[in-house]
Amino acid sequence: MPSSFSKTKLPYAAAGAGALVATYAGVRAYRSRCQDKHDDGIDLNNQSVEIDPVEHIRRCTYYKDIDIYSYYKTIYPNVQTLGDILYSGYSSSKNGPCVTNVDLSNKTSSLHWLSYSMVLEKTRYIGSHLWTDVQLVPTQSKVAIISLNRSEYSFVEHACYMYGFIVVALYTSYDAATVLSILDRTDAEVLVVDDIQRIEPYKSQLLRNSRIKEILVMDDVANIEHEKIRTIPRVLKSMQQVDIRPLPRLDPDLIATLILTSGTTGEPKLAMLTHTNILATVKAVLDRRQRGNLNPTPNHRHCSFLPLAHLYERIVLIINFIQGSQVAYCPIPERLFEYYAIIKPTGSSTVPRILNKVYDTIMAEVNKSTVKRFLINQALHNDKPSLFSRLIFRKVRNLFGGELTVMVTGSAPITHDVLHFFRIALDIPIIEAYGQTESTASATTTHAIDRSCGIVGSPVAVVDIKLIDVPGTNYRSDNNQGEVCVRGPCVFKGYYGDEKKTRETIDEGGWLHTGDVGEWTPTGTLRIIDRTKHIFKLNQGEYIAPERLEDVYVRSRWVSQIFVDGISTESTIVGIVVPDEEYVRQNYPNKSPIEDLCSDDKLKEIIFNDLKRLAKEYKFKYYETLSNIHLHPEPFSQENGLITSTLKTRRTAVRQYFQNTIQSLYDLGEQTTKTILPELQSKL
Repeated sequence: MPSSFSKTKLPYAAAGAGALVATYAGVRAYRSRCQDKHDDGIDLNNQSVEIDPVEHIRRCTYYKDIDIYSYYKTIYPNVQTLGDILYSGYSSSKNGPCVTNVDLSNKTSSLHWLSYSMVLEKTRYIGSHLWTDVQLVPTQSKVAIISLNRSEYSFVEHACYMYGFIVVALYTSYDAATVLSILDRTDAEVLVVDDIQRIEPYKSQLLRNSRIKEILVMDDVANIEHEKIRTIPRVLKSMQQVDIRPLPRLDPDLIATLILTSGTTGEPKLAMLTHTNILATVKAVLDRRQRGNLNPTPNHRHCSFLPLAHLYERIVLIINFIQGSQVAYCPIPERLFEYYAIIKPTGSSTVPRILNKVYDTIMAEVNKSTVKRFLINQALHNDKPSLFSRLIFRKVRNLFGGELTVMVTGSAPITHDVLHFFRIALDIPIIEAYGQTESTASATTTHAIDRSCGIVGSPVAVVDIKLIDVPGTNYRSDNNQGEVCVRGPCVFKGYYGDEKKTRETIDEGGWLHTGDVGEWTPTGTLRIIDRTKHIFKLNQGEYIAPERLEDVYVRSRWVSQIFVDGISTESTIVGIVVPDEEYVRQNYPNKSPIEDLCSDDKLKEIIFNDLKRLAKEYKFKYYETLSNIHLHPEPFSQENGLITSTLKTRRTAVRQYFQNTIQSLYDLGEQTTKTILPELQSKL
């Protein structure tokens, strides 16, 4: 679970012992309030229906009779391209506050909000500059952006949407070689950066590149040493109303943006998304949320901290802008909870790793006392909370700003205990969403009144979903299991410059093959089991879904990252563990360098035992329980090529890197495995 958020460096480290929820009134009260406020009419026992008994195609019961290619167009019908988004927000908010940049170095000053009209003016100025001065060509020219979260990112992004330029979003973590490679692959003509120092290592190469017409810097630069470099502040100062170009008429099916895929199984690909793709997703989300009385309003406040190069956050911002909501940009995610204290957001779009860290920190403190643990467990599963649990839950609410009304989590699975804890502690609906870049983040979402865990909900209004057999496994569509396939207006147009990969991903029937393995539950919701390319088989025929196991094992406080793997000739799995160095230093007496600690047999035993504890707690089968581990001192990172820009493990690269180590773990653990397996098997 690599992340810029340390497991132990948290501003809420004392949350478990602090004072905390006056309005909290137990599990039954949560259920009642959620049902009263957010009942969307769904039958929780019949959330999707099969509309094709041959291919086993399913839709949400809401949408069983609609045309998925036209229904979404009835939602915000005047918004026909992404260039209409800010105008919709202007109208919905009556020119209310739109964006602000949050500066933590000056917490005493009040926030400076720009109105929707001011944002529209800046956006039109930038778009006109790109068209007139830089001479970009609408529908053809590409603009690459690399920046932390700040309002200028959205100005440029929406300028491109309005004037028909194609946005290429780059992660700030990319090194020089990656940035230059993507610029070359996409034929980008403009590079927009937040800080000129970001490109200093390769600035000379950019300036020599004849294809790059302009480097546009968000910060004001005192001394501009080259004519190719311009700054947004100076561009805005130089523009007048008469300089604003009329907006071109754009076809919604034109490419709006190129998004880099995560590249967990190989070289990242560039997914081509159209205006239609993105609007289909946005409108489908709005339709689902409107039914549950959860749509943002002009008074809604959102903290933007997830990377803007990732489709998830960009979709969230468009959802907020289309309805005239307020967006605060938070460029330092490590200080997220300081931003929450200032902004007091009413909605949160987050990822499980953040919730995991809050939960683990709180429970580590609670578990120090048998009484505290008992009281919290009573509060989570009964109707009469104790004073202590009320205090704990109030602290959790205040940690998130104290005014949240809804939370959405996505991009990775969230465990039952964490999800249930935050539903009760925050006393708000928490929605899980599932999708991928190639489906424009669309597929399924949970319903606010559904308190189930371990599912990703029912199909949204713009998709058909079916499961197909996974060759070489026991996953069969007749058993309601298989690879998840998605069809609808949200499915991307293909991979830029890679027709072969496109044909491998989208079949002749227009079905997107996601590579995810899912199963339909008896209530008609979808559950994600694993990735087809990551499943491996052990010698007794058992199939292992490693990411599902890793999501549990990484919950150990001793573990920062873990890679679970196995060999087809063996009967158990093994793991490569990167210890959480800070936690080890605080809780292990040996203060040697981390390289030496990873060779410490006693530390290995402690970590190994904690992993086995988790396996037992989550009722893993014997073949899902680690039989041996190796402690590795160096974190998986983008620098060593072991994780992607979206912090996902490059499984092929990690397997190759640790190939000899993995084999040695079986050699070293063979005798132990022979001893424990009969005992484990006898209990199954």
